[in-house]
Amino acid sequence: MSLIERLARATVCLHLAPHGLNGVLRRAGRPVADSAFHLPIANPDASWEVALAALRGWLEQDGGKKLPLAVSLASRWCAMLMVPWSGALLDRSSAQRFLHSQFGAVYGEGARAWRLAADDAPYGQPRLACGIDAALLQGVQDAAAAQGRRCRSIEPIAGPAWRSIAGSKPAGGKPAAFALVEAGRLLLATTGGGRITALHSQSCDAAWGDELERAWRRWNLRAPQLDAIELVALLDLSGVPQYALPARFQ
Repeated sequence: MSLIERLARATVCLHLAPHGLNGVLRRAGRPVADSAFHLPIANPDASWEVALAALRGWLEQDGGKKLPLAVSLASRWCAMLMVPWSGALLDRSSAQRFLHSQFGAVYGEGARAWRLAADDAPYGQPRLACGIDAALLQGVQDAAAAQGRRCRSIEPIAGPAWRSIAGSKPAGGKPAAFALVEAGRLLLATTGGGRITALHSQSCDAAWGDELERAWRRWNLRAPQLDAIELVALLDLSGVPQYALPARFQ
């Protein structure tokens, strides 16, 4: 394989969060050794504008042969819902109206300023939908374009988190649920058929280990099917180690 062909299969994967920009070069789907980096961001208000400025600065300094980018965003900047099935989802324009009505009912008028998208679930089944502030989404695209970079994807961190679990081969088989912990945020999700099937999101403090089981039990009150799940895969992006975790979270 030529150098050009190898570079064509390479992607710089970035994760933009309130207090840091993390990245790694992936080639043919695998991380390249010693390519990972972390750029701290001083951002006491957890503003996406400050984080976006840090991303712009990194892109201006990076000499990475203009490789394409895959960008994930912290959960606190991404509103996610399981929306019920509707025939409106089959048409792009009516799908946007339907999604805005669903997000508006939960998040209020602010959802009108979000760019909305839903996954491609089987016909008749609920779909996982995400809303991201249109200005943030455009800002990431503009920052990349200004440096001659192409964004292959911009998505909430829940997507890469789930794919990392789905692509692993744990001894006990793939878990039917996962927990994603970030600084100040906790996401619980169930999975099946290769996709996220239900989710719960909330804030959490630095002692998030104490909150895991309580959050799971509260969610269980609304979703009794959780009773059958014994193992929950845990992905910790909080940067705050916990020394005692409930047995179900591994």
